[in-house]
Amino acid sequence: MLKKIILTLLIIVYLTGFLLSFPYIFDHLFGAEKLDSIRNFFEYGTMFCSFLVFNALLFKNKYTSVIAIILCLVLSLNFLISASCYLIYHSGFNVGMAISILESNPDEVMSMSYMFILPGILFLVFLGMLLYSVSYLKKDVVKFNAKFIIIALLWLILPFVYHFKHTYISNKGGGKMIKNVYYHLSDFNMALNIQREINEIKRNVPVFDIKKIQPGIKNVILIIGESERNQNMSLYGYHKKTTPHMDEQAGNMMIFDHAVSPAGITNLSVPLILSSIHPDEFRYHYNRLSYNIINLANQSGYHSFWFSTQASARGITAIASMAKNKKWINGFDEVLVPELKKVIQKKEDKFIVLHITGSHPNPCNRTPPNWNSEGMDCYDSSIRYTDSVFKNIVSILKSTNSVVIYTSDHGLKIQGDRLLHVDSKESTQVPFFVWYGDKVSANYRITGHEPKQTQTTYIYPLIMKYMGLEAPRHYKNEGNKYLNLEMKSIEYGKLPE
Repeated sequence: MLKKIILTLLIIVYLTGFLLSFPYIFDHLFGAEKLDSIRNFFEYGTMFCSFLVFNALLFKNKYTSVIAIILCLVLSLNFLISASCYLIYHSGFNVGMAISILESNPDEVMSMSYMFILPGILFLVFLGMLLYSVSYLKKDVVKFNAKFIIIALLWLILPFVYHFKHTYISNKGGGKMIKNVYYHLSDFNMALNIQREINEIKRNVPVFDIKKIQPGIKNVILIIGESERNQNMSLYGYHKKTTPHMDEQAGNMMIFDHAVSPAGITNLSVPLILSSIHPDEFRYHYNRLSYNIINLANQSGYHSFWFSTQASARGITAIASMAKNKKWINGFDEVLVPELKKVIQKKEDKFIVLHITGSHPNPCNRTPPNWNSEGMDCYDSSIRYTDSVFKNIVSILKSTNSVVIYTSDHGLKIQGDRLLHVDSKESTQVPFFVWYGDKVSANYRITGHEPKQTQTTYIYPLIMKYMGLEAPRHYKNEGNKYLNLEMKSIEYGKLPE
């Protein structure tokens, strides 16, 4: 009796994981599409039961049982993703998250590992129940019984049936295998395709149609912060003094009061900021990422540099790899300051990107051990630390012909004590300002506040201007399109708060 209860509970848990990743299916249960939702539950439940019988057959042989264990382990990882998304991000899974997983590095995984303790426990429980149930079922299946073999193969056959239906019946002209017992497989498959397409930009160096209209600023520096909310910066009115050094320099800045990011995760927002690709094109025309600010700088006579304390991420690293000089450095963000100091001494015109770790989760790990947080929580303290790095950068550049453009890749949404990467207006509000060195000419030095909402993709034509190039009369920032985690371009105004 206990064994049957565990088996029934396992099926319920599996379908719950499926539901957590596709919450819209639950919503449709109470609307006009309830029959589609019921059918989805039935189809995935059937495939999962077939999967159990298939592995029970494999368990009857000590050699094939190894294959069964691997299959069960992968399915448990599939469940782990569902549980993690729900418990940590309170959302379903999508292609954007798949890209983030594929582009994660060991340091990033370790820094966020504390968030996965409960999902990890659930993963082990699910794996244990799965192996127990398969072992239990092997006693009830006959090795060469035709009925059990047919049932066992359903989970392999049905995806091809769904693919055929999607391609030739429901959606003529194209499609893919859209249903599988590993229900996250299609998202990862799409993410891998995206990565391959992005890597193509390395082999596609464009020729820009550029026109030099005046001498450019000698040193154009772009600082890309990480997960920094302008809501938590005293420069933008926050009640805690998190950015005292930026506050002091405010009179020498052009500050964009209502800047918003074009996407909610680094792997989408930074390429959109650094290239002329439009959010509408991002999903299908990744080769246009070759039209990026690094290639533009190279062709306009600027020596390009990329210094980063963030580990490589394929989409961003593909753009960074086009810099004539590049370096990824381990350590806290202050390690970039000596690199900048060395480069500034060079005589040639320079375009320099500093990609800092900023307030990347876990923010408690973003400040040195001896850093004085002044009683602030980890997130506010990480912003104050970034402000101190900015102070050191300004001290190097103050007496030079240099301009610093500062922004963050995206913000964060705060729910309780959680910092979330989600699609929301709250998590797009970012700092964006321009600081000027003493030797910047008057025609470039524009200070004050820009009250209009400005998407940070404006940085691309702004950098063109500072390089003395003729900037496009109209640019994608004017449309303020947002690329959501499902890789769909939407109107910014349609984002939830």
